[in-house]
Amino acid sequence: MTKPLAKPKSLKAQITRTSLVLAAAALLRERGPEAVTYRKVAEWAGAASSSVGYYFESVTDLLYEAGCYNIELWIARAEKVAQTADALSDEECRERVVDLLVEACLPDDTVSMSAHYAQLIAASEAPVVTEAYRKGREALDAAVNRILVHAGVSLAPSVVGALVDGGAVKAISEGYDVREVVRDLLKAAIG
Repeated sequence: MTKPLAKPKSLKAQITRTSLVLAAAALLRERGPEAVTYRKVAEWAGAASSSVGYYFESVTDLLYEAGCYNIELWIARAEKVAQTADALSDEECRERVVDLLVEACLPDDTVSMSAHYAQLIAASEAPVVTEAYRKGREALDAAVNRILVHAGVSLAPSVVGALVDGGAVKAISEGYDVREVVRDLLKAAIG
């Protein structure tokens, strides 16, 4: 992977570059990596197609930054939930641990679960996206681990991730409510 160009100096250039990354990240989330083209990103950002090539050496560089942006969104969500858990007593955290984990690990109701999981699977088509997601996983797992430790639950964050993602795919493919299936799996694992 080539290095992205240096960040632009002027405010207008920074805004343009940021709008291109946000558009690419939205395309990546909604339609997968194959949808991230110079033309489509420029269209979604309301910018000239040439601006994408000006700020990014390749679609690969843009995809990497879009992947980094997306994982940062998911980390921020999990961190916010971990902060909520930190404010609870140990007992309250233990009582609410399943709901806290669901909130930390699944997108909110504004996001289509099937689209979310389809784009995660499609990320394998773009190694730079999987690289960005893999690098961000450590911070995501750290936030989930804070919740688990505070609640006194001895599951590894990777096990929680597997239960959540596996339950979500099961629910989506079989027509069940994702949150309900994931809650049931987590309750069974936590005991």
